Order: sequence, then C-alpha cells, then structure tokens
Amino acid sequence: MSSYDDESIDLARAGFTRGSLAELERRVVLREFSTWVSDVTRKVNDGKEATVYLCSGRPDAPAEHLAAKMYRARKFRAFATEGRYINPEKMRDRRLAKAIRGRSREGLRASHHLWIDREWQALDVLFDAGASVPKPWARCGDGILMEFLGRDGECAPALSELKLGVDAATRALERLLRDVEILLACGLVHGDLSAFNVLYLDDVPRLIDLPQAVRIDDAPDACSLFYRDIDNLCRYFTKCGVGTDALGIARRLWARR
Repeated sequence: MSSYDDESIDLARAGFTRGSLAELERRVVLREFSTWVSDVTRKVNDGKEATVYLCSGRPDAPAEHLAAKMYRARKFRAFATEGRYINPEKMRDRRLAKAIRGRSREGLRASHHLWIDREWQALDVLFDAGASVPKPWARCGDGILMEFLGRDGECAPALSELKLGVDAATRALERLLRDVEILLACGLVHGDLSAFNVLYLDDVPRLIDLPQAVRIDDAPDACSLFYRDIDNLCRYFTKCGVGTDALGIARRLWARR
C-alpha cells in the first residue's frame, strides 16, 4: 500500500474534510514532484475523482506554472460506470483481472493506479501525435504533473463557461474534430468528451480529462462512447449557432479510423 493510501486511511479515521484532504494532497505533490515544483499555490479544479492544483515551478522547471492532477485516494472517490472503461477480460494479468472484477482491496488499488496510467499514456501518445492536449511532464503513483493551461496563474475557461460567436465556434469545432481524428488514429476514444472537458486558450480548444480514454479494441462499447462524445460536442456548438449532424459526423470519422 502506498504512503498516500496510508495517510488517507489515517485521515478517514481522524475525520475527513475537504481542507484536510487538500493539505494531504499538497504534501504528496511537494514530495513526489520536488524536482519540478517549489510550491502548491491553490486548487484550480475540484472534481469527484481528482483535484487539479496550480503549482509554482522551480527555476529549472519547463514553465513558471505547472498543473498537478491528483486522483482521490480510494477512500474518497469512486469512478462512475467503471465497467464501461475497464475491461478485465482484456488484461494479461488474470489474477489482477479477477481482483478488479471482485473489487477486492487489491483490485480497487489496481483500478486506482490503472486510471492514472491510462491518462498518462493517453496524454503522452496524443501530445506526440499533435493533438491539443496538455503536455505531460511527470507522474507518480497518485497523480500527473502537466502543462498548466492558462495565463498569469489563471486557468483557461472551459467551453461550457463560454458562448462563442459563430465564426469562432466553427473554427473551434473544426479543431476539435481534427483532435478526435488524431485520437482515432491512435486507437483511442476520449470516452467523456464534452464542453466541460475542453479548455479554451488563445482561441484554441484544448482537450483535458483523459482517464476514461479507452482503446477501441479493448472497450466493451467503444462505438457508443465515441458517438456520445460527438453528440456532446455537437449539442454545445448547436447552441452557438453552428449547424451540426452528430450522427453523420460520427459515422464519417468512425469509418476513417
């Protein structure tokens, strides 16, 4: 069991609060990413599964500001509909697959780290392939240190917070569909794509939140996840006045993969 797990169990026994969990995660960030990070400034996104922290980089870090995404300890988070994204039947380690299916303590711990592995691998592959995702810099057992998407310490807004004009929205949709094609070319489906998981920085949409990214050959229903991604995007851009056809777009892109 990792030290983070040990500390989280102690925290659960002592009495959980958001503040105490944030302090625990801050200590983990400073410990695990000490080569890159000099300080944890504040939270920039607080979700059910993970928290993203704005970090100050050390003088030799790749940027002044970095983002540390720390996944909730097992005691404090649960991924919804996990079965849609993790298929134990495709795992080479049969013993571990059995533990995940049975949701034993070992299986839950493996699932926790598997989500982090998936996001790290997806970011690494997609960034190298030219997709508009944050550059991953480092990882530890419980989180990922990556490019901070923002300016002067202020996080870029999510598309869901904006209503773009028709011209800007048309360009943004074209860029996002290009990124979706890159995902498909890499054998991946985002799995949770929507205006909430796209940041808008310097007139460019940037994909985030990729732990649910699934390999097309492994997911039980990759096609339906892909259509849901496209439909979610189209719903947003339709509100911006852009004509869309989610089914037509999904069929066209899926046929090209």
